[in-house]
Amino acid sequence: MVTCSWITAACALLIALWTVPQLLATGAVGVGGSPLFEVLYLFPALIGVPVCLLAAAVAATLLVRGVVTTTARRLLAWGQILTVTLLALCVVALATPRATGWELALMPGALQVGQVVVAAGLILLVREGRPRG
Repeated sequence: MVTCSWITAACALLIALWTVPQLLATGAVGVGGSPLFEVLYLFPALIGVPVCLLAAAVAATLLVRGVVTTTARRLLAWGQILTVTLLALCVVALATPRATGWELALMPGALQVGQVVVAAGLILLVREGRPRG
């Protein structure tokens, strides 16, 4: 779960590097039009979402078994589960008859919200691993 979390957090960071500056500057996120689109948005999404699904499945299994004992690992587990839940809500909303297509615009945000929790877990995990003194 830890390795998956590093991958998904890195992918979410790359997607944020594409979406956040555009959102702040123009209030919208452009698709394509730059060679950076593939590197900062498309490839990270194609890698991050499946890995996140895997990490959430592993996290759920570990939580049910009671193996997740530290705060850092709980944040990793619940962050992955939150990410998948938010992405699933976007997909369900997109499948409704009243869907407008704007639901797709919420998907990067859904990924980033859950991965902020994962990133907090990774930071704690790194801090726990460092010798004190």
